[in-house]
Amino acid sequence: MRIHFTRADLACTHVANGPDVMWEVVGSLQALPNTYGKNTFGPWRRQVRHDLHRAGLARPVRDRLLPVAPHAAYYPDLLTPPEGALGLEEALNAILSTSRRRLREEIGRLGDGPGHGAWLDDLRTGRAGALAELGDVMRAYHRLSVEPYWPTIRACVDSDIARRRHALREGGMHGLLDSFRPSMRWRFPVLEIPLHPSGRDIHLNGRGLLLIPSYFNRLHPLTIFDAELPQAVVYPVEHHPEPVPTRHDTALARLLGDTRAAVLRAVADGGTTGELAQRVGVSPPTISHHTAVLRDAGLIASRRTATTMLHTLSPLGEALLAGRLPTRSRM
Repeated sequence: MRIHFTRADLACTHVANGPDVMWEVVGSLQALPNTYGKNTFGPWRRQVRHDLHRAGLARPVRDRLLPVAPHAAYYPDLLTPPEGALGLEEALNAILSTSRRRLREEIGRLGDGPGHGAWLDDLRTGRAGALAELGDVMRAYHRLSVEPYWPTIRACVDSDIARRRHALREGGMHGLLDSFRPSMRWRFPVLEIPLHPSGRDIHLNGRGLLLIPSYFNRLHPLTIFDAELPQAVVYPVEHHPEPVPTRHDTALARLLGDTRAAVLRAVADGGTTGELAQRVGVSPPTISHHTAVLRDAGLIASRRTATTMLHTLSPLGEALLAGRLPTRSRM
């Protein structure tokens, strides 16, 4: 797979600000019936299969979702709309309002497996009942298979985003694109994806590229099938175990409270109020309250840019997080 850039494309290319819920839903659907990534996905598969069976969702997922999002070289682009960056409901609204022409084209490219023909036919023709059922099963599946694991997904993705931002600061856009080796190879003007199942050439022609880190994508980077749509590359992130709290972490939480300590840690990479809310998993008003307290204490600095507030650590906040506050000598 080769993606061709112009210099204008370099200026328009960027990394997503966080995980995309629909890419994670689709990636998890493809991981669920397979065996790859046993160390990473083994416990998750066992738990989710158990939860789906107990909730009576195992069959709807098998008969409704897996035929639409198969583990194959192709599945419909309509399942991963840009609205996935905004949350599940926004994404589902976009999916369920897909035009009949696009449904006919994208669903029509799917092969008919045993028992799948009637279901895919109903979706392809845009039957209202089929679309509503797709949304209901997708929502229920997300509630059991993705939502409970979102803090882990977000932590891994945020860690990768910090790495990519560092590469961008140190080497510019060329440094960023070169940081994806070996899964992607950058040599201007072409970004090559060696393990991609498609041998296509995509020309961005000034549209730029969105790079989306993904927890459930494990085998190789994925791309948008339709060359006319806005282009994205979804790439695997490194999985890491949950950190074991240190004595300093525990003391910090006792001093500030769990949520405020989490907000201070989230500010370490810098971010807007909305980005911090996503990282910590609380509402923007809650973030605004805690950042105001941290700012008044001199631990963070906040700067308004247009309609957003950007938060960064102060030197005192950095020292507190690192556990190296200066001590006063006694006279």
